[in-house]
Amino acid sequence: MSRRKPSQAQLTAVLSQLSEIDFKSVNELTGHRESNLLAIRALFRQGLIKGVLIDDPFGAEDDAGPLLHSAERLRLARRLKEAVVVVEAPEELVRWGALLV
Repeated sequence: MSRRKPSQAQLTAVLSQLSEIDFKSVNELTGHRESNLLAIRALFRQGLIKGVLIDDPFGAEDDAGPLLHSAERLRLARRLKEAVVVVEAPEELVRWGALLV
């Protein structure tokens, strides 16, 4: 079976309908259901979204793996916050206002 890859427009369309807080199912998304399911599978594998993915009960698959039958409780994956790095600087550098890079 050939691989059906979602377009960048499909990926963006699905992402734009999700948030980090509110859960949605595939049925609540606008657009073609099959295209949305392909996009959801790709976004989930990239770690951009979270949710409950339900594989096709008849085992349908393509080159990328099992096709989805449904998807529930979809939301954006929380992005990692920027790490704060604390650097201890010698007193002389602090006194002169030197910038450590």
